[in-house]
Amino acid sequence: MFGPRSREVRDELPVYMSPLEYSQLLAIVSSVAPRQCLEWGSGGSTRAMLAACPFITRYISIEHDPRWHAQVVKHVRDLRLSCHFVAPDIALPPSQTSRAAIEAWDARAEVDPAVLRSYVGFPRSLGLRFDFVLVDGRARNFCIAEGFDLLEPRGVLVLHDAQRQENQAAIRQLGGAVFLEPWTQGQIALVRKP
Repeated sequence: MFGPRSREVRDELPVYMSPLEYSQLLAIVSSVAPRQCLEWGSGGSTRAMLAACPFITRYISIEHDPRWHAQVVKHVRDLRLSCHFVAPDIALPPSQTSRAAIEAWDARAEVDPAVLRSYVGFPRSLGLRFDFVLVDGRARNFCIAEGFDLLEPRGVLVLHDAQRQENQAAIRQLGGAVFLEPWTQGQIALVRKP
């Protein structure tokens, strides 16, 4: 099942990408055939990627929301996955807070490194390098730079929802970014490290 609007059998952890975008992501991953993967922003695509890619030997996922982290851990049982909850350095608004307050916190996380410093920096503490990095969580501008730095030469970084203007400069400054077309829900952009 793909995305929240599908009328198929309800999946407890759906892929929040259109089938088109997920197929683009899967084509990239299949062509790179990474062994070590990193993602910021866990979810249904985490489970789907692991199921579709037997060549992956380790998949590190970082999540900032404790409730969502619990859902991912509950529904993704693949032993190759290490899903880490890393609390924000500046607390999330309470769940009963207005949508506007939550959106303001999300926007601040894109421009203020103090909001999710630990979340962005956690993968470096593992002492690993990665063949593939997926940025699909919060603080994307900072995760893009950090993830690219943690890539092995010839590794690939993918940004989901690349159509968002607030992330355009961060991905483009890496040089050689490719924005895939068409897209319907969230554009895929990729960069290969030299």
